[in-house]
Amino acid sequence: MAGNLFKVVIFTSVPPRQVARIMARIRRDAPEAQVAGVLYERRLPKTLQQRMATWLKKMKRLVYWHYVLHRIFASVGRKLTGVLDAVIRFIHAVPKWPNGKPGYGLDDLDATCKANGVELSITRDIHSEPALDFVRSLNADLGLVFGTRILKPALFEIPKQGSINIHKRKVPDYRGGGAVGLWELLDDQKEIGVTVHRVEAKVDVGAVVRSALIPIDPFDGLESLALKADVVGADLIVAAIRDFANGTVTETPQIGSSKLFRRPSAEDLLQMKKKLAARRQGHDNPFRRPAWKLLVKSLLYAAPVALRNWRRRWQGDYPVMILYHHLVSDRPHHFGVSTVYFLRQVNYLLRHYRVVSLSEAVELVRKGGNTVPTVAITFDDGYADNFVNLRAVTEETGLPIGYFISTEHISSGREFAHDQLLNVHGFLPNTWEQIEFLKRCGYEIGSHTRNHADCGSTDEEFLRHEIVGSADDIQQKLGPTPNFSFPFGLPQNISASAAAIACDSYQNVFSAYRGGNFHGDARRILKRGNFSHTVWELELQLQSVLTGDAKEAAHLEVRLDDVSQDKPS
Repeated sequence: MAGNLFKVVIFTSVPPRQVARIMARIRRDAPEAQVAGVLYERRLPKTLQQRMATWLKKMKRLVYWHYVLHRIFASVGRKLTGVLDAVIRFIHAVPKWPNGKPGYGLDDLDATCKANGVELSITRDIHSEPALDFVRSLNADLGLVFGTRILKPALFEIPKQGSINIHKRKVPDYRGGGAVGLWELLDDQKEIGVTVHRVEAKVDVGAVVRSALIPIDPFDGLESLALKADVVGADLIVAAIRDFANGTVTETPQIGSSKLFRRPSAEDLLQMKKKLAARRQGHDNPFRRPAWKLLVKSLLYAAPVALRNWRRRWQGDYPVMILYHHLVSDRPHHFGVSTVYFLRQVNYLLRHYRVVSLSEAVELVRKGGNTVPTVAITFDDGYADNFVNLRAVTEETGLPIGYFISTEHISSGREFAHDQLLNVHGFLPNTWEQIEFLKRCGYEIGSHTRNHADCGSTDEEFLRHEIVGSADDIQQKLGPTPNFSFPFGLPQNISASAAAIACDSYQNVFSAYRGGNFHGDARRILKRGNFSHTVWELELQLQSVLTGDAKEAAHLEVRLDDVSQDKPS
């Protein structure tokens, strides 16, 4: 069977982890095809003489010296961040790499290729005769150019059906190089294009096979657009390969005027970024509390928190913290967080906490013995913006996500009532097709009632329709789910009847009241806390320095424990 699969060879020089990701996407989502081989070019570094010649040329420009100062300040900033990270790790009593040492090199790629029956050839010259012989030996049907220098026909014409290239700009308008979105932002465009096209001798002139547009939203910048283009580009690559494999490919010749852009130098790119920063609307994340109060709390609580955490490490009784967000969006929304800022939050958590999936979090709570500060991340409601923006972050970081959906909104496409009450429109829910895709991506899909219902009601017929009915909806579309979270999720939104019905219908039930989940609490409804607006506040929240009303928390604990004591752990 494998011998009949459509064979693809990848030409690349991008970081090895990116190669592994696109290989995984093809394996998962293009069952008609297989990656037969990877030709990886690792070019020789410039000689000292070449570097000196470049430096002598650049040093005559004032903007180069501005760039040098920028690099110096950035380096100092990284050193200071490293010191702060070390202090935080000591306070957390956490190992240096709570999620394993980062990094994925060519040795790792080689192991991945061997595990999946893929030939890997690493070369210093992608056009050398040994490289060409390697590609010929694969007898591939299609070549995929995935981040290389300009290739020659002698290479990209070897596969039987030629080669395709991913170009993260609209063609023919924006051919050539440069950061993703750079030229479009400078031109005040409303969108960027992502294109898969045939490879020809001239740069980016081949017929278009697949394409998509990504809107440039108010909070978008070069980083967020690059992250989104990576995700959309991978989707297009998989779709194009399936088109070729199934014999359904449609090729559209490029027409109209065109312009070829050259990649700017690092110093010129810095000036362009400054220009864009002055023109674009930033997504600032103001503190919800005065900065001086946060500083005082940080200093006062540092020693007691460190002592508590070291005790937890020795005794193996760290709580599991479960957080919830709603949507990653680069449009203004009262529940939203921008793509770049959410990535910043996630990277902070990955440096200082063990980040686990929702199912792993539940298992840790129930078995106990947790020796590392641990966090799980969930999203509520099911906003369509997450399909690209949240995926952009999870693909970049490998972040596991629990995803709670209100099933009637998914079925009908109706906006959420809490948005309508605030006269916020245009934020639609996901479709079932998107939810099915997210599940294939590893998202753990859970129930959030049918209509985002307030479960403070005592009407059992209404509660069963919303709580049990949403499980039936998910069962019909995706299979069973063990997870349910209460919309709103505060004490007044969870009646005793609602809690009993949820605990009878699902293995794992979650509130939306902040706090840690300890092994001793394993028989209770699990707590989740909202993502604080800033990284600083998020850190203090996770360390229980910023707490809610203690009386209300106690009320919640007693109320939920009464209805869940008989539920098996």
